[in-house]
Amino acid sequence: MKSGNLTKFRKTVLQLLGMALAMLSGIAAAQTTLENIAFSALPGEQFEIRLQFDQTPPSPEIFVDQPARLTLDFANTRTGLPERRYPLSFGGADSVMILEAQGRTRMIVNLDTSKPYTTQTVGNTLVMVVGDRGGQATNDPALLSATQQPADNRFVAPVTEGKDIDGIDFRRGEGKSGLVVVDLAKGMLNATVTQNGSRLLIEFPNATIEPGEQVRLDVTDFGTPVEGVSMYLQDGRVVVQADVTGQYEYLAYQADGEYVVSVTPVFADANVAGSSSSAPVDYSGDRISLNFQAIEVRAILQILADFNDFSLVVGDNVTGSMTLRLDDVPWDQAVDLVLRLRSLGMRQVGKVMYVAPAVELAESEMRELESNQQVAALAPLLTEYFEVNYAEAVELLTLLQSTGEGAAGGVLTERGRASVDERTNTIIVQDVEPALNQVRDLISKLDVPVRQVLIEARIVNASTSFSEALGIRWGGAQTFPGASDRFLLTGDMNSNIQLGDNLTNYASAINSAVAGGSTLAEATAANTLQGPSFPDALVVDMGIDAPSSIALGYAGNTGLLQLELAALEASGNGEVIAQPKITTQDQQPANITSGVQIPYQSQAGGTAGGTTTQFVTAALSLQVTPQVTPDSRIIMELEIHQDSVVPGSGAVPAIATNSVTTRVLVNNGDTVVLGGVFREEVTTSVTKTPILGDLPYIGNAFKRTEDSRSKTELLIFITPSVINELL
Repeated sequence: MKSGNLTKFRKTVLQLLGMALAMLSGIAAAQTTLENIAFSALPGEQFEIRLQFDQTPPSPEIFVDQPARLTLDFANTRTGLPERRYPLSFGGADSVMILEAQGRTRMIVNLDTSKPYTTQTVGNTLVMVVGDRGGQATNDPALLSATQQPADNRFVAPVTEGKDIDGIDFRRGEGKSGLVVVDLAKGMLNATVTQNGSRLLIEFPNATIEPGEQVRLDVTDFGTPVEGVSMYLQDGRVVVQADVTGQYEYLAYQADGEYVVSVTPVFADANVAGSSSSAPVDYSGDRISLNFQAIEVRAILQILADFNDFSLVVGDNVTGSMTLRLDDVPWDQAVDLVLRLRSLGMRQVGKVMYVAPAVELAESEMRELESNQQVAALAPLLTEYFEVNYAEAVELLTLLQSTGEGAAGGVLTERGRASVDERTNTIIVQDVEPALNQVRDLISKLDVPVRQVLIEARIVNASTSFSEALGIRWGGAQTFPGASDRFLLTGDMNSNIQLGDNLTNYASAINSAVAGGSTLAEATAANTLQGPSFPDALVVDMGIDAPSSIALGYAGNTGLLQLELAALEASGNGEVIAQPKITTQDQQPANITSGVQIPYQSQAGGTAGGTTTQFVTAALSLQVTPQVTPDSRIIMELEIHQDSVVPGSGAVPAIATNSVTTRVLVNNGDTVVLGGVFREEVTTSVTKTPILGDLPYIGNAFKRTEDSRSKTELLIFITPSVINELL
């Protein structure tokens, strides 16, 4: 290259460099830097915020949001402050946040309630006074608030031509939620969401749509609480109405040109079918509201981290910006929403949040897992002996080892092995140190004394009986001497024959005495007519065997009458109490039996014949398997028998059985009635002579009455108790 051309080239390069430096210096000079911030209390309920810049600050754009919050935007301004969040100790104020994004700086003043404010620029300092001065009015135009300034000095959002909303859509979200999506044509719109019974109204004031875009969607088939969505114009505003059924909660947010309202059902019972697998996440953080347009994702994450005083670490691949509006949502839900919208993941360690793309986090964790596996594969094997005190070492060994390839449950690694010395009940384990620590922890939790349970049963058999009987017996004989045919009247045929023979003998004796020289009177006095014998002479034999009776009789020359009344009343009370007790360990079956085996003779089979002796058991037994719940209640599987021989059952004994089989849950130390049987028998027996026994009053002489009543009652009680002193 010639020297002249070289000189000319150098001059051109120097000119370009000079122009570039001039441009950079012009840009740097044009951009304002926020250098300092200070706070001070003022009289009344006011406080002051002073913002110190490196040059005269630009006029801020001021927004008043709900919940109570003041937002000041400084265009072409950067922040040089070391902190992003400054807590405030003034009444009604919470904190001040300083954010920077896309060449502008935003100051957010978080308040408890809405407060008046004034701003004033003095040199390089902007002074903002927030609060009420106690009713004092101000006429200084420099101290008027943005809402009090004349129309020419106020910040007014620019009005653009055309429609504001492109349309609406509906989608099904997680947990059976419904998503009402409003596509915004102009990026950001102010909206209010109100709940009116079964209707959810989203209103966009001063917004417009094309008349033909008023629409109603039937979304019943989506299986969400939302049955229909409609959009229409009303009084200069666009209204989106969602018709909702049942109990629900909603969340509204605005991001990337979409205003989304998520409607989620609220289940009254967490065990409702289908709700366990798709139930909405229970967010419980403090509520926050955000309203940003085209803000960097990193800045949003920093705001969310500062809200809970968390430190934030963001991966290099977290980039981009988003438009976001959240109204009074839980903090953790806001974080989850931002992460999902940008496919990010988060790991929280103490007070530090680490955010990176979800794929990157998964790959990092996979690499860490592979690295740990490689380290474990090279770790030395150690041997340790574990003495088992209460459990069976063989049973614990199955928990330490996996049951097969890919099976879960074992704590040993692929290189580890374990064996059992049954003589000393010791487990011998050889594995890497982390696995040995897991084995040690597992054995310490499982090798504990098993709780023991005392089960006491009471079987009460109570019986009462009462009986009464009334019987009558009467009879006799009557002769009629005036009848030449010797007419006789007695109780039965044998008595008539006997009385006839006695009359014949009596007449012969008198005739013999008269023939021997005695007078008729002397002969009659010397001989006695024998009447018939009893009980053959009874006309009515309705008597009872009773130790208490009374008899009446009449005897004359020609007749005989005997009457006996007998009455019996008996009562009895009986009570049999059986009380078996048994102690066993938790979930271990136990049985106790007390009774007798009764022998009896039975016919042997086959052609040889003969008899054999067999036995039947009549016993009281209690069989139980207890299970102690974590809250010290006791579940029992019970089988109780009380058998006894029936008196007078003959050569082959009859067995009366009382039994119960059940499963119950009982509090520790409480007594529960497992069951009971109440039985009552009432018997009335009347024996009478037909026709005569039915006659009024007279019929009582021709019948026998017996009444009996008996009651039996069986009650079974059970009382379990955990024996804590042995633990």
